[in-house]
Amino acid sequence: MTLWELHKGGTANISHLCEHLDDSVSTRLVEMGFETDQYIKCLRRSIFSGPLVIQIGDCVYSLEQALAEQIFISTSNNN
Repeated sequence: MTLWELHKGGTANISHLCEHLDDSVSTRLVEMGFETDQYIKCLRRSIFSGPLVIQIGDCVYSLEQALAEQIFISTSNNN
């Protein structure tokens, strides 16, 4: 499952980043906290495939679909 598929209010842990991401993008995502097993929450889903707003720790980020689809997650059954 990718981050793009996470519903509003849903929570998950980051499983891994796509291995085909450019190294600079992958490095920047890790610097922002997108690391394996990191807890993540979807705060908002914009209409018309607009940005996804997510929270990692105390930080809030907005990601476009193309990037969110490159971040793989695992969810628990209660999401």
